[in-house]
Amino acid sequence: MRRGVFFAVALAGVLWSSGAGAASPSGLVVASVKASRAVLPGHPFYVQLTVLDRAARARKATATVSAAGAPLATRTATFRPLRRTTIKLPVTLTTLGRNPLTVTLTGARPRRVTVDVTEFRARTSAVVVPSFAGYGGQFNHHVYSALSRAVGVTDQNVVDMEQKMRALHPEFSRIFFTPQAFTDPDKMQSFIQTVQFAQSTGTDINITWQGGTLLPQKFADVLLDLVRNRGITHLRWLTLQNEPNRTRITVEAYEKQYRDLDPLIQSIRGQVKYMGGDLVRGPDTGDPNQAAWFQYLGTHMADILDAYSIHVFWDYWDTQKLVDRLTEVRAIVDALPQNARKPIYVSEYGVRGLRTFNGAPQVDPGVWEDGTPITETNISAFQHAWFDVLAADLGYLGTSKWDSYYGKYDNGTQAYYVIGSPQNGWPLYPMYNLLQLFTSTVKRNWQVVAVDSVPDTSRILAAYLGQKKQLTVIGLDTAGAQLNAGTPTTSSYSIAGFPPSKPVNLLVWNANADGLVAPRQKVTADSNGVLNLTIAQHSVFVLTTVRLG
Repeated sequence: MRRGVFFAVALAGVLWSSGAGAASPSGLVVASVKASRAVLPGHPFYVQLTVLDRAARARKATATVSAAGAPLATRTATFRPLRRTTIKLPVTLTTLGRNPLTVTLTGARPRRVTVDVTEFRARTSAVVVPSFAGYGGQFNHHVYSALSRAVGVTDQNVVDMEQKMRALHPEFSRIFFTPQAFTDPDKMQSFIQTVQFAQSTGTDINITWQGGTLLPQKFADVLLDLVRNRGITHLRWLTLQNEPNRTRITVEAYEKQYRDLDPLIQSIRGQVKYMGGDLVRGPDTGDPNQAAWFQYLGTHMADILDAYSIHVFWDYWDTQKLVDRLTEVRAIVDALPQNARKPIYVSEYGVRGLRTFNGAPQVDPGVWEDGTPITETNISAFQHAWFDVLAADLGYLGTSKWDSYYGKYDNGTQAYYVIGSPQNGWPLYPMYNLLQLFTSTVKRNWQVVAVDSVPDTSRILAAYLGQKKQLTVIGLDTAGAQLNAGTPTTSSYSIAGFPPSKPVNLLVWNANADGLVAPRQKVTADSNGVLNLTIAQHSVFVLTTVRLG
C-alpha cells in the first residue's frame, strides 16, 4: 500500500471565514482559518490563520491552537496596519475520531475547528495508475469445440454461461490461440467464436500465442481477419508464448518471434499493442530467472513491447507468496532503466489447494481442508480480493483471473473457473460474486489513487477515481484470509476522502459467510468526508459514489 506523510494547508482544507461580529477592540480580525479536514494519527499538518489588522500601528500578537485546553502549537507574529498576514501553526494529533480545536489570537475572539483523525485516507490528488485496465478473466478458447462438447457443453446450455459472463462485465481478459487450430477446423471455429463472445461482453482482449514454434504469417492472417473482417474492436493486446521462462525457449528466440510478426500486422498496430513476459518466478526446477528475463525485455525489447505481464499462483495456506510475487516484480521493473519501465499486468492468477485428500489425488487446483474444491470456497475469493487490492496499490494496471468458466483446454483437467459445469447448471462460485462487485464499481480507464494508512496494520485498501470524480474504495483485513466459515470478529475502519456530508453506497461481499454480496446500504460521510465502518473480518467491503442500479 502506498503511504505517505502529508502536510495539508489549503488543499482538502476546511475554511472558517470571519463573520460580521468578528472584529475585536484591538483591531485584529481573524479573516479565515484553514486546516485539513482529516489527518492520520501522528502526521503533522498546518492550521493556517489569515489575520487583518485594522489598527493604525503595528503590533505583536500570539496565535495558539489547543485541544481540550492543552496548547498544541503557539506562534507570535507581527501584524501591520491594513495588511493581511498569514501564519501557519504545525499541529500533530494522535486521538482517532473528531478532534475539536480552539484557535486563539491575542486581542481577537477565539475560533473553533474540527479535524478528523482517521486510519486511512484516499488521496485523490496522488495518482498511482493513470488509466486502469480493470478486472477480468481467461476465456477458454475450446469451449465451443469437441473437447468441451465431450464433457457436457452444448449449443443449448452454453447460452446460460454466456449470459452469466456478460453479467460479469469483465474488463481485461485473455484468450489463448493454439497452433493446432491451423490444422483443426473445429478448434479454429471455437477460437473465433470465443473471441466474438468476448467482444460481446465488452472486455478488452489479450490474445496469447499459447506455445510452440511461431508461424508468423499464419498467425498474422488470423489477427488481421479478426480486426478487419469480424469487427473485433476490443482486441487490444497480443502476447507471444505462455510462461516462456519455464520452457526451453531462449530470450533471443523469444525476441525474434515479436520481430518476425511485427511487420506483418503493422496495419492494426494502432489498435493492438504488444505485451511481453507472461513470466512466472522461474522454471519448474532450478533458480528463479524472472529478473534475468525482465532485464532482457527491458534492454533488448523496450522499443517493441508496450507492457509486461506475469502469472501468480499460490497455495491458500501460503498467502505470503501473493505478497512477495507482486512486490518483487514491482521492484524488478522499477529498477530497470527509465525507458525500459513498462506498465505491468497480471494475465493469470489463482489460488491452489491440497493436491491430495484422504490419500486420493485431487483435480487441479485442489481442495480445501474439508475436501471442498478450493475454487468453491470463500477463502479462495477472499485471497483473490487481497491480491487485486494489493496489485492496484502497487501500480499494476489490470488482472485477468485464471479461469472464467468450465471447459476443456486439453485432455487434462483444470478447475480454476468461477462458473462451474453445465451438468450443475453453470453454478456461480464465490469468486464470481466478488469479481462482479469489483467490475460494477471500478471501471476501465479510471485512475488508481494513493491511500495513506496507519502503519503496521493487516487491513489494506485501494482507491479508484472515475472520470467524473466518482470514488470507489475497496478494503479488507488480511487477517481473514483463512476464514472460510466466517467469524464474529470484526475489523473497524475510519476512512477519509469522501465528499463531505454526502451519501455513499456500501456493499459487502461475504457478510454472512455465504459468498454473496449483501444488499446495498447507504452510509453518509461526516462534514469532513470521513466514514467509519465495522466489517466482519471474513468480508470484503466496497464504498462507492457510483450511482448503482
